[in-house]
Amino acid sequence: MATTTLSRSQVPQLNRLQLFGIGAAVIGLALLALGFFINPQLFLESYIFGFYFVMAFPLGCLAFLMIQHLTGGAWGIMSRRMLEAGALALPIFFILSVPVVLTVYNFFNLEHFIYHWADPSVVTPGGENFDPLVAHKVPWLSPAWFAARMVIYFVIWSGLALLLRSWSLQQDRGAKSLAMVDRMRKLSGIGTALFVLSVTFFALDVGLSLDAHWYSTMYGVHYMVNAGLGTLAFIILALTQIRHTALFEEHVPIKPIHDLGKLLFAFTILWTYVSFGQFVIIWSGDVAEFTPWYARRIDGGWVYVSLLLMTLSFFAPFLALLSRGNKRNLNRLAQIALVILFMRVVDMVWVILPEFHEQVTQISWVNLAAPVGLFGVWLAIWAWNMQRASLLPLNDPQMDSLHAGGHH
Repeated sequence: MATTTLSRSQVPQLNRLQLFGIGAAVIGLALLALGFFINPQLFLESYIFGFYFVMAFPLGCLAFLMIQHLTGGAWGIMSRRMLEAGALALPIFFILSVPVVLTVYNFFNLEHFIYHWADPSVVTPGGENFDPLVAHKVPWLSPAWFAARMVIYFVIWSGLALLLRSWSLQQDRGAKSLAMVDRMRKLSGIGTALFVLSVTFFALDVGLSLDAHWYSTMYGVHYMVNAGLGTLAFIILALTQIRHTALFEEHVPIKPIHDLGKLLFAFTILWTYVSFGQFVIIWSGDVAEFTPWYARRIDGGWVYVSLLLMTLSFFAPFLALLSRGNKRNLNRLAQIALVILFMRVVDMVWVILPEFHEQVTQISWVNLAAPVGLFGVWLAIWAWNMQRASLLPLNDPQMDSLHAGGHH
């Protein structure tokens, strides 16, 4: 199937989503800025939390985009433009990473370093707060190398996102389809390997190193699975806005939506396996350096967040997604996806905020303003990019896979 007369997507719902994203960004970031004048430390802690959470969405889009090029399939053809639009936010998020880097350097002259490994007195022998365990992790945990790694990560991710988008649009404009498919597949093969390594280290740098005494080989995997869950949930919700456009009505049957539901089900089980597996291994090992991380997430009311995660991140979606009917009905699937998306926020709250707050009741509006504002930025960029090209890659030879299963 081929066409060379592709127009940009003019969908009113996307305009509304863009305006909604801009509104959320303005309100969230304004409240976050107000928090800076009230309590600079709380502002920076909140920004790290919000940045770490929202980064999962452009990264999740990039991951699934490369997986789609490697594996094919109707679900990927249907979702490709949504995945490209989300991944294209990565160059902007490189700019948004600057406050995190400045925090490592203690640019704002806080009394206590948020990343305590960046405090010279902690890693310098004879220093007032010298910690030999943390000092052993230098030079990996050093401000200069942290900043350099951040640049490396975003160069890799942005390069992959921009190249895949550029080649996809060239295919739209009539470039040799099979040659473009082969080119995007080869880049995705290399890119997937680079992605897994870089995102693992990114998660360790920004999230795990808030407690430099603790480490887990599953931490990066947990972040990537969270990114996958959040991205799938967002794509399903986005589909409710564009499913009834003329292009989707003509080319998209129910089968790829069902496939997305099955992927959501699989990632729900994978999240449970990774989360519970990490807990069981560390708790049963009972090593003094490891168990305090979980102890902080049980004391101070955090145990109730754990129970909420067990209930609404596993049991409820697992049971709901067992139903074939729920996976084939977009409205019901979107309701499940909305719960899963909300629980990604809760999960990230549970992972990051106990490093700053001993009690769950200490969570403030400043903490929540950061993810709202930064997610609004990403949503606005996503909606803008969605309107720069056709909603479907109609010149791709795999478009025929959309029709393989029929419309029912």
